[in-house]
Amino acid sequence: RIVGHHSGMSMGFYGTSHNSLEDLGIMRTIADLTVVCATDANHLRAILRASIDHPGAMYLRLGRGRDPEVYASVPELTFGKAIQLRAGGYLAILSTGSEVHPSLEAAAELAAEGVEAAVYDVHTVKPLDLEAVAAAAATGHVLTVEEHNRTNGLGTAVAESLLEGGFGKVRFRRHGIPDEHVPIGPPAALYGHYRLDAPGIAAVARELIAT
Repeated sequence: RIVGHHSGMSMGFYGTSHNSLEDLGIMRTIADLTVVCATDANHLRAILRASIDHPGAMYLRLGRGRDPEVYASVPELTFGKAIQLRAGGYLAILSTGSEVHPSLEAAAELAAEGVEAAVYDVHTVKPLDLEAVAAAAATGHVLTVEEHNRTNGLGTAVAESLLEGGFGKVRFRRHGIPDEHVPIGPPAALYGHYRLDAPGIAAVARELIAT
C-alpha cells in the first residue's frame, strides 16, 4: 500500500516543489496497480477497511486531513465502483478526492437555477467504473473535476472510456489544473484561481452546457 498525502495544491505556500499534481497520471500507467482517492475521513476509513483483503498493490491519495465532510458515516465501498451522491438528468459531474465536496456544492447552486446535475464520487481512478461513465454519458453532458493536472488524470481516463465506449454525441470537459507550474499561495486562493471551488465548478458547468 503506497500512501500519498497532502496531494494536489494543499501545500500551496511551499511552492511548485511541494505540489502533487502528476501522481494520478503516473500511477495509473503502472500495471496491476489500483489507484484510489479518499474524499474525507469516513471515506478513508472505508477505503482502509476494504483494502485489507484487496489483492495486489494499491496507491492511496489523501488530502491534508482538513477535508470537509461528504460522508456522515462510513460508507459501503467497492473498489472500481463509483458512488452516486446526487441524481440529475442534464449534466453529470464525475469528481474525485478533494473536489467531491465542492462539486456537490456546485450541483446545489446549479439546481437553484433549474439545472439538475448528477454527482459521482469516482474514488477509484483505476480501474475506472465504466457503468458510471455510461450513466454519466446518458445525460449528454459530462464534466470531470480533479485537483490534478488535466493531463492523464481522471478526466483523461473518462475521455478514453467515452471514446472507446461509443456513447455517441456527448459534450465533455476535463476540469483541473492546466499544464503549468502553480503559483505560490494559500490553497483556498489557488482553488479560486483555478475555478476548483464551488462557484468555479458551477461556472465551468454552465460553459459546458452552453456549448
